[in-house]
Parts: sequence; structure tokens; C-alpha cells
Amino acid sequence: MASETIGAREWAVFFFCVALWGSAYALVETALADDAPPALIVAGRLWMATAMLHAFWFWRQRQGLSEGRTPGVQAKLFWLGAFGTTVPFTLLSWGQQHIDSGLAGILAAITPLIVAGLAPLLGQDKRLTWTRGLGLGLGFAGVVTLMGPEALSGLGGGGSLALLGQLAAAGAALSYAVNGLMARAGKPVPVLEASAGWTFYGAILATPFALYAAFTAPLPGLIAWGAILALAIGPTALASVGYFWLVRRSGPTFVTQTNYAIPLWAVILGVVALGERLAPQAFAALALIGLGLFVAQDGLKAALRLISRSAPANR
Repeated sequence: MASETIGAREWAVFFFCVALWGSAYALVETALADDAPPALIVAGRLWMATAMLHAFWFWRQRQGLSEGRTPGVQAKLFWLGAFGTTVPFTLLSWGQQHIDSGLAGILAAITPLIVAGLAPLLGQDKRLTWTRGLGLGLGFAGVVTLMGPEALSGLGGGGSLALLGQLAAAGAALSYAVNGLMARAGKPVPVLEASAGWTFYGAILATPFALYAAFTAPLPGLIAWGAILALAIGPTALASVGYFWLVRRSGPTFVTQTNYAIPLWAVILGVVALGERLAPQAFAALALIGLGLFVAQDGLKAALRLISRSAPANR
């Protein structure tokens, strides 16, 4: 079983990734509002990110700080690019045309549950204990609370297109889970090479869709391109480096719990940057998600051990 390290640095990178991925919602909305087709946003952010990551990686090689390409990992990077970018981005962009964003967010939050069940079987994470299961359940409940329980009312209904939209969102969650498991499986890849590799292959796979959109939709404006550039720098390039570093250090189950915190961060960002009103259930969601992360990482066990050790001294 792979070792797992979760300390202050890991939590810092965890919330750094949450902040970057959570900001993607507002940036995508900005690009869409300025006539950028979803396919062009996906391909644009991936090509820009892979250019930046490769430039930085090659510079580090010239400085003797990074090694060259790792032999025998290109197939792995191809599938990481497919399951980590092109497949889920495409499924979500199509699915959200037919289902509410709240239901899509809830379905995306099943990713940590899938990984928590499969990772121990593949020797990639510690076994699923009752406390970890409780923590994951609390985090999922927090997402449902944030989105509103009424979002679940559309599950399984709304006609064939709505059902396909739900399956697409669930398929995106499964794709992210597969990607998390693949990232730690097989031959290890240096963090920067993995980040540059999966964005490169993701960009190649996304390009045909972008070309089709470019010929069938109006060209976006400068504001859209600025948003796409911001998506490339933060939620794609920088977050990719943090993601692969965390997967190697702490395991896929820990990393995918960002799916619980990302919707909450997106709501907070909407309040701060866009002047949106904070719904009352957001505070309950914050408590549930925070408690879920605490319990899932054995915080409850540690607290109980501390109480049991101090009990005799208080008598």
C-alpha cells in the first residue's frame, strides 16, 4: 500500500487547489458571456497551459533542475489527459445544458466516494474505515445542503434528455475518479512532466471540438480571451502541479475531497467578487464540509484518543 503524508504543507496545497478550481466557475461564466463556445474555452485553456508548463519544464531542464522525458509513460499521460480533462469537460458542458447546475454539482461530488471505495482495493490508499466513511458522508451532505436538497428532486426525472444529462454529469465524476486512481498507479512521473503531459494530450483531444465550434459560432471578444488566459494560468497550469504533487504525497482519496470544498469556495467568491448574496444554508454547508474533512482525515479518532488519555488526570 502506498504511503500517505498529510501535514500542514499538504493542507496548504489542498486549499490552494480548491481556490484555483473554485475560481474557474466565475471565469468560465465570464468567457461564455463574451460569446466563447464551451469547446473553445476547454481547448484554449489547455493549449495555453501546456505551452506555459512545457516552457517552464524546458527552462528547468536547461538549469539542471529537472530531468528529461521519462521513458514508457506517454500512454499513461495520454489517458490522464483524456480522463482528467477532455472527457469530463465535454460531459459536463453537454450535461449542464439539460440539468440544473445544483444537481450537476451534487453528482460531481460523488467522485470522492468512488475513489474512497476503489483506492484501497488497488493498494493506493489506506482502507476505508467507519470514520473515513462518516467524514466522506458528511462532506457529501454539505454539498447537498449548499446546492439545496430540492436539487435532488430532478434526479431520475425530466425526460430522456434530462436523464442523459444526469448520466453525463455522473460520467464526469467517474472520469475524475478514474483519473485520480490512474495518476498514482503504474510508473511514477515527475510532477512537472505529468502536468505538462496531461494538458498536452488533453489539448490535442479537445482541438477537434474547438475547431468545429470556431467554424459554427461567432468569435469571442477580448474579455473572453482574458478569462481563458486566467483559466490557463490558475485552474489549469498551477492547479495541475498542485494536483499531481498531492496525489503522490497524500493519495487520491484526499485529493478528490476538494470536490466538497470547491462549490463552497465558488459561492464565497461569488459573494466577494460579484456581490451575490450568501444563502443561509451556506453556513450549514461550511460546517458539514469542514467537519467531514476533519473526520475523514482521522481527526475524530485523534480527538477521542486525546480525551481518553486526559480522562484519568481529570479524576
